Amino acid sequence: MSAPSSPFQLAVISPSGKDQPQSFPNGAGALRSAGHAPVNFHAYAACTHGTYGSSPAEPDKPSAVLLLIGGKMERALQSLRTLKKAGHTVVITLKETGLSQISSHFQNFAQWTAFQQLCSEADGALATTFDTQPLYQSANQKLPIAFIPPPYPVEETEWDISRQITKEKKGVFVGTRQLFVASRNHAVALTLLSPLTTELNEPVTVISGRASDLPPLKRLLNKTRDYSHAWHQQFSQNHPHVRVIAKQMPTVDYLGVMATHKLVFQLDTSAVPGQVAGDALLCRIPCVGGNGTAERLVYPDLCGHGRSTGEILDLTRRLLTDMSFRQAQMDQALALAKDKMCFSVARAQLQDFYQSLD
Repeated sequence: MSAPSSPFQLAVISPSGKDQPQSFPNGAGALRSAGHAPVNFHAYAACTHGTYGSSPAEPDKPSAVLLLIGGKMERALQSLRTLKKAGHTVVITLKETGLSQISSHFQNFAQWTAFQQLCSEADGALATTFDTQPLYQSANQKLPIAFIPPPYPVEETEWDISRQITKEKKGVFVGTRQLFVASRNHAVALTLLSPLTTELNEPVTVISGRASDLPPLKRLLNKTRDYSHAWHQQFSQNHPHVRVIAKQMPTVDYLGVMATHKLVFQLDTSAVPGQVAGDALLCRIPCVGGNGTAERLVYPDLCGHGRSTGEILDLTRRLLTDMSFRQAQMDQALALAKDKMCFSVARAQLQDFYQSLD
């Protein structure tokens, strides 16, 4: 990736986060570069050739900071005050943006009070989804807010995963993996997809992923045991065209598996930023279903927002059987992504927003 035309760089801070500190001097970088891939919140750092870290003391000079707010609002508030005292321009954004995740945070009134204080003391807020934008406004009507969803390096030839695929694409990749998160509708997606793919003789690939909302003891054990694997294995025994992958894979390997399919299918209603659609975009295959931000912006004619399950299944059938329709949808998605969610567009939007705060 070429160097940006301006010196604007963003320091993304996730207080007490688990990811290692990382800098992105080369933007998106190479596919096999060490560290976290330039997606999700790391993408904001990568698109500006900036940094990602966990300590509010990491930026060594006054700079533009994006502070990620997790489930512990008081900790985020302390980090905000430390950063502001050091002279940084600080914009806040919720790290977990699914509606059910936000709701669980604010069931504790002290959390809501701390969030209001964050919105009162921050220089601005970054909305990564359609639904979080009014949330910041409800906490502080005077707070400057920018809607900038996580970008994807679609301009970078290096990150066109489809270039790695030499064989014919087949079948459907199920985009969700969290069986125990109700809003993902993972089990329903597999159940409804199976008759259609059986009829069309198309294979299905599903990831048996770690659960995230188990009881405390099972959540602890879940680090070494996949509680959803037994369910997936039993399902695949009755549906032999379904392949279950249980191992954890590096991002690039995961995308390589996804890219061998004709499309990605999901019924997610979590209202998240939309990494499933973003991953499909990097793989150059359509994503059908889902109501995430990326789904709605990049795949407007295929997403689940405002569509019934029957309509989503009809679109899936057409995508599997009509190559010209599938290609037209992918061409449209790439054009929309380069206009709304690519690295260069996000970098310009971020720079304009932070400069407006100064």
